[in-house]
Amino acid sequence: MEDLIVCKYGGSSITTNEDLKRIGNISRDDLRRRVIVVSAPGKRNKSDTKVTDMLIKLGQTKSDHYIDQIVTRYRELGYSEHLKGFRTELFSRVKESLEERAYMDNLKAFGEEGSAIMFEDSVGFEFVDPRELFLVTNDFGNAKILSESKEMIRENLGRKHESDKNKIFVVPGFYGFTADGKRATFSRGGSDLTGAYLAASLGASVYENFTDKEGVFSASPDLIENPHKIDELTFNEMRDLSYSGFGIFHQEAVEPVQIARIPVHIRGTFDYPKRGTYVAVDRICNPDKPIVGIAYRNNFCSFNVTRPGLDDRIGIVADVLGVFKQKKISIEHVTTGIDDISILMDQTQFKNGLLSSVISGIYDLIGDNSEVRFSDNLGCLVIAGKGLRGKRGISANIQKELDDDGVNIRVISQGEQERCIVYGIASEDGERAVKGLYERYLR
Repeated sequence: MEDLIVCKYGGSSITTNEDLKRIGNISRDDLRRRVIVVSAPGKRNKSDTKVTDMLIKLGQTKSDHYIDQIVTRYRELGYSEHLKGFRTELFSRVKESLEERAYMDNLKAFGEEGSAIMFEDSVGFEFVDPRELFLVTNDFGNAKILSESKEMIRENLGRKHESDKNKIFVVPGFYGFTADGKRATFSRGGSDLTGAYLAASLGASVYENFTDKEGVFSASPDLIENPHKIDELTFNEMRDLSYSGFGIFHQEAVEPVQIARIPVHIRGTFDYPKRGTYVAVDRICNPDKPIVGIAYRNNFCSFNVTRPGLDDRIGIVADVLGVFKQKKISIEHVTTGIDDISILMDQTQFKNGLLSSVISGIYDLIGDNSEVRFSDNLGCLVIAGKGLRGKRGISANIQKELDDDGVNIRVISQGEQERCIVYGIASEDGERAVKGLYERYLR
């Protein structure tokens, strides 16, 4: 639908009644903005609490105190005839008898649902229930959208869009419904995924993702003072940067719009109508600026598996990775040598004795004369840019820069496409590494 723009507004853009009015004005500024996705209200200031976190606390404590706080936050957004019903609905969900993860998802989903209802009552958008649009797996807290959702979206939202060109439709982000009718949320930040899947299913001309930032920066403002904004990115570059530290766009949200070749426009709600950052299939690259961004994230760990003759065993890499798959542990990067395998992953996955179970499983697999070395407190440093491909000497220069800055490199990974280089480094070296490389390649 070339006459359609799908917009998503993040929680940091939805904190006051003025924010609702601003979003209403932005949405009506272009007649193609017909489908709006909203998050739960975010922080009003740095010391504030997001509504989603209040809902989690409510689920943990079942305290009326949090119900009062949550309803107050929505009351601050503006008038709604449904506000009295909010309290009743929250009481009802608190009392529901569900398995723990389903119980928490049922509560968390209220954040986005409440926002969408406020937009319907205060701004005049038409509410569309995710029950009509998203069939998802029962992986509560990390639900995946099932393929049947595409036809549901076209049938239940596409037809509404075609039949009434004057309406703007608002959809709560972050969750869908399982086959047995339970609410199941995506991972945190999942409203991006809601918007991306709607845009892809409806064939939108563009997917606009509004945040409290004016676009995507070349490095985290938490590490670099006044990093420059990136004007254009490819989908692959965005995925590489989202994966490790760039929190503006959910990593999983890249895939549906990339496959459908629908450009993403990341814009600032408070900087509108400034251009922001445009993400598309390809871009023209400046050969003198091969690196487009540097991302960094802590809380990684690595396993180094060593055994003489390891490379002679057919399928050994798949077998070792199978140990992690069996334990439902997500792996980020794998590098191999003649007699060793290094595996990098998020260390927060290892709880309740899982670490010792994994190490035992690997030893059982590869046998005697082997060594499994575990290293924690690592950071994942990602250097991204399509200009890296074929750039002779760039990898060696980056490693020399890191070495000169005293950065301890534990793992190095670069795919065949050469669009990014991933380093596993000691956490205490992370900030120093980012600052040094930024000054050398991006300042």
